[in-house]
Amino acid sequence: MTWSYGYFSLTRVFGMLSFVVSFAACIWRWRRCRLSGASSTVFMGLAAVQLGLLADMAFDLRWKLHEIWMTDAMQGGWYGERRGPQLLVLTGIGCLTALGTVLILRGFEARPGASIALLGTFLSVELWLVEAVSLHGVDGVLYRQLGGAMVVSFLWLVLAGVTCAGIWMDGVRVSAG
Repeated sequence: MTWSYGYFSLTRVFGMLSFVVSFAACIWRWRRCRLSGASSTVFMGLAAVQLGLLADMAFDLRWKLHEIWMTDAMQGGWYGERRGPQLLVLTGIGCLTALGTVLILRGFEARPGASIALLGTFLSVELWLVEAVSLHGVDGVLYRQLGGAMVVSFLWLVLAGVTCAGIWMDGVRVSAG
């Protein structure tokens, strides 16, 4: 049985909680960096992305975008042939994920905590893109119910945890260094 009360479902609550906590952690780390004189730009950027993901969750922006794409595809008469383009886009997302991960890990070698925080948020955006593409086979996995919430909500929680763990690690390292 899935818990739902109108607008709020357990899945949405998990998503909003994930992005609120990640956003707050990013803002907290940004302020701590500014007070200590450490570089803080990455955390302001991460906060902006987390706020965008929160807005998406609150206002269903991804699904409104998906609806526009679906309507266009149906009106253009190519909705039934969308699987090939979706697979191509998902392949591109996979390549972007691999390249982005390498660039993040190499670009932030001096601050591994910031690297991990950035990676958690980057992977959250990549997950958003995968959801927006909405290939039925992938949706079947992401939106399967698990304990009253969808599998995707647990991924949001894990990625928020990765972001927060990286923020904490950066704070410990910068304070000790």
